Amino acid sequence: MHIVWITHRKFDDFCATTPLALSHGLMQKGFDLTIINPDQNGQHDAFPWHHISVQQSHKRGLQGLSFSKNVKEILRSIAPNFEAAIVDWQVGYKVISILSNLAVPVYLMDRSPPADQGILASLQWKVWKKSWKTVYDGVAKHGFVVSPKHADFVERQLGIESNNLAVVPAGTVVNSISENLVKTDNEPWKFVYHGRLDRHRGILEFMDTVKEMNKQGVDCQLTLIGDGNVTSSVERMCKLFPSLFRFKGQMNHNEILKELSNHHIGVLPMPNRRVWALASPLKRGEYLASGLLVVGIDHSGHRFIDGKKPWMHLFEGPEAVNSIVKFVNSIDSEELTILSSEAKTYAAEYLGWEHSIQTLAGVLQGDNHE
Repeated sequence: MHIVWITHRKFDDFCATTPLALSHGLMQKGFDLTIINPDQNGQHDAFPWHHISVQQSHKRGLQGLSFSKNVKEILRSIAPNFEAAIVDWQVGYKVISILSNLAVPVYLMDRSPPADQGILASLQWKVWKKSWKTVYDGVAKHGFVVSPKHADFVERQLGIESNNLAVVPAGTVVNSISENLVKTDNEPWKFVYHGRLDRHRGILEFMDTVKEMNKQGVDCQLTLIGDGNVTSSVERMCKLFPSLFRFKGQMNHNEILKELSNHHIGVLPMPNRRVWALASPLKRGEYLASGLLVVGIDHSGHRFIDGKKPWMHLFEGPEAVNSIVKFVNSIDSEELTILSSEAKTYAAEYLGWEHSIQTLAGVLQGDNHE
């Protein structure tokens, strides 16, 4: 089956784990896949799929619009090559409508509703709603979401029926680099966060938490990996408190896995806002697949539906300091190694990409209508 995935995401981005994993999975299922995205020609030569480069603006806020405009210019010439198309919601409803008019079945991919704030967010929500309306109107055949909560939200907001939605959660691959955690008595607790360093993700607030924990006698430090609109603030804090914070900047996926293996606890600082409560956080699985324990804000986007886990500690934002101090003080070096092993085992058994890839492939092949 010849399919095309039109995505705004660059595959060399450290957040591109999901499209990479799903693309490899579709190829393994026998699909003939073409990726259209803003990567330059030649950047996908090492991958098994075909690639078409479409440029976009470098200005934040104009990237999706410019990418969509440039995609529309080539659709009529390439559409006859494909039996189906996956389109990210950010690419826009006009691309979906053109493909449908060219008799190409379209499937909408939503890995996250708009996460920005302010004017940019209001513009993104308009695109999001119009893109999802193509599913409601039957222009797009199906929509993919990341969690049951995400599916419920789309149903409530837009009236889309559940049989037009499929949940494709973020998966993970067990980190072969890491071994079960070991922590000596004189070693600090090593926390780590990787992802966007944006203001609304609770990054700076957790840095304050680390400072307070040290004041309460818990020797700990935090490594931050990524880039975003609070990067300068993060760098400033690192200079003021060099023993507490380390800033690593952007890394590729293999570099991140290597860095994770040198830490004890992964951090999920994202607050209880709609976008995070609907999520299936990729970094949660990657922490566990590296054998890390996990701490984070307690909301539906961070919880597992099968209950509390001993290697995962969620807390209310105002209680962060006391709650995490109590958690780490309850764990000795022997128990840390045991919990690390259990976390990695859980990731291997329940958080792999296999189910998500099977769901995606099944919908594309029409298995859901049999």
